[in-house]
Amino acid sequence: MPTQDQFHLIKAIALISIAIGIVGISLGSIAASFDLPMWIPLVLSVTVLAGAAEFTFIGMIATGANPIFAAFTGLLINLRHLPFGLSVAEFIQNNIFKYMACHVMNDESVMFGLSQSTQALKLKAYWLCGVSVAICWPIGVILGFIVGKNIPDIYSFGIDAAFPAILFALIIPMLKNRLTRNRTFLGAVFALVSFPFLPTGLPVLVSLLSLMLGKK
Repeated sequence: MPTQDQFHLIKAIALISIAIGIVGISLGSIAASFDLPMWIPLVLSVTVLAGAAEFTFIGMIATGANPIFAAFTGLLINLRHLPFGLSVAEFIQNNIFKYMACHVMNDESVMFGLSQSTQALKLKAYWLCGVSVAICWPIGVILGFIVGKNIPDIYSFGIDAAFPAILFALIIPMLKNRLTRNRTFLGAVFALVSFPFLPTGLPVLVSLLSLMLGKK
């Protein structure tokens, strides 16, 4: 029988997974609007499992960019997975499913994993969130592709705002901690300042500087 904390954790992961599936709908609809074959966003959603990189890749090849250059740009955007991997190495090392553990490593699974109070709960949160995202993301992409064939402007429904809104609601309780609040504020400032000058996804890397500076 799950404890109250575990119940709230499962509920939060379910909400964020649904939100990610909704964002996947927008990705699938964009691919459909560019008349790309369905297998391209579907394969990306299953193998890459990184939204910013997938949006960038599809947008670039849809406008005529070289697929190799588009893939390289996606890899550059996903450089944030390097510090992610270091922070969750304990979830991956000495694990017979270590390759799958690496595959389901994303912003959300790392956040939920590291924010738990005990080691056992951290591991459960990481896996539950990672696997949930890995399931909901491609489902959303498929639905979005189908819907995109019939609705020209999927963003008119405001689904692109669902994910950041839910994510913000989830982190609000963590801001009670002064250190977390300071680092969050600095990270947001760094990301906003660098946003006009860097490709999509890289401002997130810049925001990590707040972990070194926001100590008071």
